[in-house]
Amino acid sequence: MSVLTAGEGHGLGPMVKGIVQRYTTADVPPPEALYLDRGCCGDQNLCRMFGAWPNLYYRLDIWHFMRRFASVCTTDAHQLYGTFMSRLSMCIFKWSPDDVAALVEAKRSQLQARAVPNPSNADVLGCLTRRELAQHCRRTTRGVEATTALIDSLLTSLSGDSGRDSLGVPLLAEEKVWDLWDSQKRHLACIQDPPGVVLYTEVRKMKKGTKTLPVFRCARGSTSLESFHLHLARFIPGKCFTFSAFSL
Repeated sequence: MSVLTAGEGHGLGPMVKGIVQRYTTADVPPPEALYLDRGCCGDQNLCRMFGAWPNLYYRLDIWHFMRRFASVCTTDAHQLYGTFMSRLSMCIFKWSPDDVAALVEAKRSQLQARAVPNPSNADVLGCLTRRELAQHCRRTTRGVEATTALIDSLLTSLSGDSGRDSLGVPLLAEEKVWDLWDSQKRHLACIQDPPGVVLYTEVRKMKKGTKTLPVFRCARGSTSLESFHLHLARFIPGKCFTFSAFSL
């Protein structure tokens, strides 16, 4: 469902009412989590609109949270930009050790089938791709305290001379980054996974080497919506959905 408007916020009430009515009419349990690009905490108007779902968790989309830090980088063409964004993601998420271990064993058997004798763990890990990790491994957020410490350490490590490229250009705008970090600390609780909400669904099985691995789909976040300039909602029936608002 979508609403095309000339100004942000108009028309959302009737759209939300229609969404709630659809779940009621279909006799389907309401979603458990709502991911937003803003207004994740303290937005009483949003709470009133979804008043029929009092147990709904409101969460800030983590991609939007990370983009706020990207805004204080001097340029996305900086030599350290990719490293910074990758490490920022690692400050927020951790992989399931059981899923990673299963993937490593599957990848090891795949390499052995390609005549790679006795590959070490380092060799196997070096051959894993992001796509494979995303397909077969689940991630969870680290918690507020751990994320706070890790992001603070990351920003400190890339400030000053250690954050400059070969031409001496700094990655982070020193006059902005710490002000941004101070303002974003209050949102760390908003990006944590809702307790008890299952965000991953096993959609199928895949054979890799001699092992069979599950393929997961994650309901967290709204990155697939970002090129749309309209009010738009995407559904994961009975679990959670994302809700983004952009004005033309």
